[in-house]
Amino acid sequence: MIPDPVLAAPPDRGGPAGRASPAPDSGARRRTAPLRLFLMTGLILGGFAYNAWWYWRDTRPLADLRKIEIWIGNREYGDARKELGEHLRRAPHDGAARIMLARVLAARGNLTGCIRELQQVPTWWPKKDEALYRQGQAYLMLNRARDAEAALLAVIDADPLHPADPAIFHDASQELLSLYATEDRWDDAHVILWKVYDRSPPEDRPTVLAMRIQSELERIAPTESTKLLRRYVAADPDDWEARRALANAELALGQRAEALRDLRDCLDARPEDPRLWRDYLTMLQSLGEVDDFNAVLDRVPALAETEPDLWIFRAQARERAGDWTTAAAHYRRALELNPNLLNAHYRLANIEGRLGHSIEAAAHRKRWQELHEARSALRQAFGAYFEAQKSLPNDSPELLASIRRLASICQTLGWSRAADGWSRLAGP
Repeated sequence: MIPDPVLAAPPDRGGPAGRASPAPDSGARRRTAPLRLFLMTGLILGGFAYNAWWYWRDTRPLADLRKIEIWIGNREYGDARKELGEHLRRAPHDGAARIMLARVLAARGNLTGCIRELQQVPTWWPKKDEALYRQGQAYLMLNRARDAEAALLAVIDADPLHPADPAIFHDASQELLSLYATEDRWDDAHVILWKVYDRSPPEDRPTVLAMRIQSELERIAPTESTKLLRRYVAADPDDWEARRALANAELALGQRAEALRDLRDCLDARPEDPRLWRDYLTMLQSLGEVDDFNAVLDRVPALAETEPDLWIFRAQARERAGDWTTAAAHYRRALELNPNLLNAHYRLANIEGRLGHSIEAAAHRKRWQELHEARSALRQAFGAYFEAQKSLPNDSPELLASIRRLASICQTLGWSRAADGWSRLAGP
């Protein structure tokens, strides 16, 4: 007979010898219950503690910035940094706390961290100019001249509706002028000088005018500038302004191979810069490398033709070839770009004479004579003004005469803005 499946015994799933599995141990459950309760209680209490700590962290009183300023003055940088970090966690856009933290980091030698904090000061913060100035200082301490220039220029070129604080503007302009002097960038320095002049009160303007004259009479010795320039290039190999200045300083020191190498590197990186072609051609000419000079002159790009000295070089090359007509045309083009080139007037006067253009030759010779005499008189005239300014009252006839003399010399040399400034100082 076939068993009734409903009534059939279930298959044996027990252990050996067909024994049935034992029932769960209810005692084990009772033993683990306290552990689960303990863990659950710990989680709940931990959550309460974490929330309490979080609440305390967000609501505990913080030392105000005046107190932190005292800590910084006492060199208690650890406490200052900790408290400023909490200030900024709660208010990331607090520019004052950000600038103070940057100062703390700089004092502890962390200039990179200092810069990072200053960069995070919002552009709308009232003292953004201070942040930019300090940023420029930190970059200079790291020998990153190119980045320092950008930060300092941002102070100088601030929105006219929100100009930089006068003291910050003054200090930033002095740092920038010092950098340009080191890199022998006098055209750029003059732009900054006139911006300083425009923002200066009347009593400070004679100092700015004197700086304009000094920029023509004084230069940093290459033995000194190369020390800084080498550090700038080492810190930022792509700083082509520093490398260009280094090449010229190296040439002045007789380091021919280094000078040529550095200037070639500059030209390879920035072939569109007319000043680099000018400096390279000047270097080759001074070294007597006539063949290289001619080869480089032939490959100067058209975009560099705004540089007056380029046309002088072309004129000199045509002179050597005996092509007086083309040489004269090149000198005229140089004088169109800059009418006050002493050498161009002298050379053109000679060539015009060769070509039989006596009137033109006389005019250029006269202009050369005026420029030559003015250049020769500048140092003595400035010295006379300086001595008179130190010892005589502002309305003394001798001082006013020395000022008018400087105005006349500047006018002759084509420095119209300086001439106007000195004339205003002398009065009617």
